[in-house]
Amino acid sequence: MRIATRNAVLFAAVAVLALPLSLAHAQIAPEPAPTHGQDEVLTVDNSLVAKDQGKSATNALTTIYDNTTTPQLVVSSTDLASQWGDELLMTGTGLLSTHKFTIYNSSSSAGPLLSATVSLSFFNATTSAPLGGYSGTINFGAGLLANQFSIITASGLDPLLIILNTNDIIVIQQVTAKTGTATRLGVVSMGPNLVGSSPVDMYINSATIGTGFFCLVAGCTTPSNPGHFVAVNPPPVGTTSKTWGTLKKLYR
Repeated sequence: MRIATRNAVLFAAVAVLALPLSLAHAQIAPEPAPTHGQDEVLTVDNSLVAKDQGKSATNALTTIYDNTTTPQLVVSSTDLASQWGDELLMTGTGLLSTHKFTIYNSSSSAGPLLSATVSLSFFNATTSAPLGGYSGTINFGAGLLANQFSIITASGLDPLLIILNTNDIIVIQQVTAKTGTATRLGVVSMGPNLVGSSPVDMYINSATIGTGFFCLVAGCTTPSNPGHFVAVNPPPVGTTSKTWGTLKKLYR
């Protein structure tokens, strides 16, 4: 039942993000251990958030998932529109306020990544219902060099009313635009988890790899869990029932 549900989420995610569904699977080649570049902040596209960027509805955020600890594995693709995702088993629910994720510029990339526009989407892993999402741009200054990764922080997301109403979600990220000569991008699998947990595999939709849940090493002996950090506030009173309608208005 869980496999069927997760597959339903995958098809929903592909439909929402309008990407072709690749059925071919390829072996994921191991890559050298990355170096930690400069961490950056994502500027959210939506003007409602931009006005209060970095502020939260309360001063006491609750961290419900965090594995942004030590780099374990890296995965990347020359398909720059690849989707990278994971199932997060969080310790609570609430209104998304702060989210962190990783971007990796491969050791075989042709040059630095100067800026990137990234789209993030959240889904209920049990029902496949979309929970909302956000997008924004990261400026890497002098550039994220080949074989470097960055932990990206998006804060003050409260006005978007992304209600994480279940502790079992799937989050998917995709680079939609970039500047610089980087030719191969991906994400970093991190661990151990400080808060929450995740199955050993991760979601990939890439022309060079395939579509589905993959382990980055044979036998899943090392968990494949892209780095994520999720902190929430309590949902605002009276908004839960109209959350999805509000989100649709924001993203028209």
